[in-house]
Amino acid sequence: MLPSDGGDDSTWSIAQLYGAVVEYLDARWGKAHQVWVAGEVQKLSDHRSGHGYLDLVDPMGRARDAPTLKAKCWRSTWGPMKASLRRAGLSIADGSVVRVRGYVDVYAPRGELGFIVTELDLEALRVATLGEHARRRDALIAKLRGEGLLEANQLVAMPAVPLRVGLVASKGTEGYHDFMGVLDASGLAFKVTHARTTVQGATAAYDVATAIASLGRSACDVVCVVRGGGSQADLAAFDHEAVARAIAGCPVPVRTGIGHTGDVSVADLVANEAARTPTACAEGLVFAVREWYVGNVALPARRAREAVIAVLDEQVDAQDQARRHLAVVGRHRLARADDTLATVAAATARHATRALDAAGAGVARRARRVGPLCDARLTAGGGTLAARRSLLVAYDPARLLARGWSITTDGDGQLVRSVADLEVGAPIATRLADGVARSTVTAVEPAPEEGS
Repeated sequence: MLPSDGGDDSTWSIAQLYGAVVEYLDARWGKAHQVWVAGEVQKLSDHRSGHGYLDLVDPMGRARDAPTLKAKCWRSTWGPMKASLRRAGLSIADGSVVRVRGYVDVYAPRGELGFIVTELDLEALRVATLGEHARRRDALIAKLRGEGLLEANQLVAMPAVPLRVGLVASKGTEGYHDFMGVLDASGLAFKVTHARTTVQGATAAYDVATAIASLGRSACDVVCVVRGGGSQADLAAFDHEAVARAIAGCPVPVRTGIGHTGDVSVADLVANEAARTPTACAEGLVFAVREWYVGNVALPARRAREAVIAVLDEQVDAQDQARRHLAVVGRHRLARADDTLATVAAATARHATRALDAAGAGVARRARRVGPLCDARLTAGGGTLAARRSLLVAYDPARLLARGWSITTDGDGQLVRSVADLEVGAPIATRLADGVARSTVTAVEPAPEEGS
């Protein structure tokens, strides 16, 4: 209800004014009356709170006074919306044209008119993204053609035996395994230098370009850029100018195997040779090496082998004659060796018998001397043992106790050697010849010093 004081010039409070505006907008553009709005993202903010904030303007409306729609997407909607974008292989960034559904919202404390987003048209975003991507792709191709870069890498000669391979791929992906599987199964001595890189995402284009440049400076015969299939958005990195210029400027030939059959990227157009898939890219290398091997190794080797066989056939008779001569000479020398061996064996037997007889006599002499020596040693040892036993008996504590001596120990059984080891009230045990006397220390009197 509008305020009135009964006159023609009614006065509104700020709160009343906003209340009337909100009431009007809610009745026409509120949550129950949501509408679709198309616009270009001028600014996107993915806030740490989980909410999304978008400034939308009319496409091509870049004038300073162009109307701007402050759109907000609450966390409960923004999170699932981003997940849907990832599954569809799409993204929203500054410059993206989007179609969103929502309702008008007024934030009175700031006097701000906004728009609450509740839904995003993924298909419209896909069409807009592909259209913009195609426009940029055509512009890039025209630019590269004008600079003479489309054919630059195609003029680089491919080595006859490209065994040293530089590989630009994301390790662990299907494209990587397809490429490496063909090389491993070939049985050829390929040496692969792998440059780890991402092939999808915001930094993928610059990662791929850096990897190509790095491998181009290494000792590689060829650089292969491979990636499995995906949507056009997934393969966007290979339509990027940075990747195209890296391939065009590479000093070694670059081969590509990107996507599925039918996918042609800017990287394919600039490359020395483009294969349909990572598998086909690897098969091309295997074919080139095998073709060189057949023409330069296998056929010459077969001709050389045939020539050798011909020479050997001509020498068969001569070899047979030489073999028969060797057989006669061998039998004669074996007979002579048998006679020599028998003579040496007889002499060895005679010398061995004499040596054994002499050794037996020596052993007998030593055996006769061992007995007396042992007896003398045992007698001397017995005397020494008896003397030491007598000495031990003389120092036996039991004999000292029998002579009137005693042994005193403290409560822990430790020998008391000095009055300093005792305290008044401490228990002690005195061992005598015929038993033990237990007592308690009542006083400790040190011995007087000499001369006192």
